[in-house]
Amino acid sequence: MMENSYQVVIIDAWRGHYVETPDLETEILGPYARVSLLRVNSHHELVGQIENADVVISWHTVPLPAEIITRLQKCKGIVRAAVGFDNIDIVYAANRGIAVCNVPDYGTEEVADHTFALLLASVRRIKALDEHVRNGGWDWRTIGRVPRLRDTNLGIVGMGRIGTAVARRAQAFGMNVGFYDPYISDGMDKALCVRRFENLEELLINSQIISLHVPLSDETKHMIGRHEFKLMKNAILINTARGNLIDHTALIEALESDALSFVALDVLSDEPEIPFELRESDKVLLTPHVAFYSDAVMPELRRKAAQAALRFLLDQPQRCIVNGALLKTTR
Repeated sequence: MMENSYQVVIIDAWRGHYVETPDLETEILGPYARVSLLRVNSHHELVGQIENADVVISWHTVPLPAEIITRLQKCKGIVRAAVGFDNIDIVYAANRGIAVCNVPDYGTEEVADHTFALLLASVRRIKALDEHVRNGGWDWRTIGRVPRLRDTNLGIVGMGRIGTAVARRAQAFGMNVGFYDPYISDGMDKALCVRRFENLEELLINSQIISLHVPLSDETKHMIGRHEFKLMKNAILINTARGNLIDHTALIEALESDALSFVALDVLSDEPEIPFELRESDKVLLTPHVAFYSDAVMPELRRKAAQAALRFLLDQPQRCIVNGALLKTTR
């Protein structure tokens, strides 16, 4: 294959604006491919620009549905520059013989740190105390009832890289950590000195704080809904994964009951749109989908995505294929 004979297309959204110029990607891919950046407002704008891509690097907010994937004439693979890949129709990609990989190990520390920052702010009522002082108050009793963090029960839903990193931070604070994850092999609970729950309901009943760390899929969409909220009692709920893991209508109802004492959200189902009830509630702490970020994270993510793209171009083994099982059934 001649030098620069491949084409790698980076898809970014004007709203996301993650890649200013593809300099880091060109540094890695330049000897093998022409690298182009498509910044669009919707996937419809990709028509006529993406057909000849050998590899696509997909950034947040621009979906890649079947109607776009079907236009790829010679694509070796799609790299999702993120952990989550719910913006890509991975089933249809597999039907077309196109592998999709993600970058699951970037930002692990950042998301775990942000999760724990939200946890501490929720338990210690930092939002309310800050507002109290700014309004001229100086009364420690404003904090109200606060549990001691040591021996508090933390339930982690999803014990992958990030869930495990959160568990380690919680253990350093002396918390009792349990998790629910049907896809984790037996023995992980013993290796990490945590409790394993056999079902989600058991975790919700036994946890004072619940933190979500699972990808969004048909299986996990609205996994926290009316039924699940009824199992909680004055719980703190934290979500730094995907907004649609929670049924927001049920969440708003739960905030008006005694199911939740507080909720901290870095992600929303229709972000950046924020339901009025969440925006105005003094029981809600919101951050703008920023858990992944630190100064070090973006260069790391861009380089890892480019390296994954290079492996596709050179037909090298790919470590993080997310539709591998589907590919096997179509070949």
